[in-house]
Amino acid sequence: MKINKAKKLLEIDIMKFLLLFSSGLDSSSVAYYYAKKGLDFDCLFINYGQSSARMQLKYGKIICEKLKRRLIIINAKNLGEAFVNNNWLRPHEPIIHRNLVIVPIAIAYAKQNGYKRVIMATIKEDCEYEPNRRDIMEKLKELGEILGVRFETPFVNFPKYLLLKIGIKSGLDPSLTYSCLLGHKYHCGKCSQCLKRIEAFKQAKIRDPTIYK
Repeated sequence: MKINKAKKLLEIDIMKFLLLFSSGLDSSSVAYYYAKKGLDFDCLFINYGQSSARMQLKYGKIICEKLKRRLIIINAKNLGEAFVNNNWLRPHEPIIHRNLVIVPIAIAYAKQNGYKRVIMATIKEDCEYEPNRRDIMEKLKELGEILGVRFETPFVNFPKYLLLKIGIKSGLDPSLTYSCLLGHKYHCGKCSQCLKRIEAFKQAKIRDPTIYK
């Protein structure tokens, strides 16, 4: 899929919307793409107890400041802790089916605060890694429709490397994004998200500025 052809699939009206934001390559690329188009949106960051929350938020604040976009922060850290309360080893992602939790929160927030759309940067690789994700997304869209909020995943057929190229073309500095599941200062280079990040740069034939430890 070429960039110009892909962009035609991403047209969105001028109504203000809410972007689910994690400061990773995908959501950051989307933020820069829509900002360059001059669209009006706010970013929503949800801390649900993931190990990377602190680093995600650090870079999320930097990106939103650069884009002059409001960053809305919902701190639900105890939610994730409750999911793994009886586990002796705490996973870096405490909620396995986290989209079932964070997307309804985003939709409910949008409904209460006057947003008509919620955008999520789910990509092709996400659906390959989690085979039932498309079905889950469709059901969540139905939930949004009930409340009069459109939940959209316009990048669901986009490979990660293509969205990265679109982001960089829109002005994204990828060194200001964070993907690692571990939540340390530097990317580990070994977790599933780091490996996807490394592969995206390779496929896009773009130098990876990330520091891996």
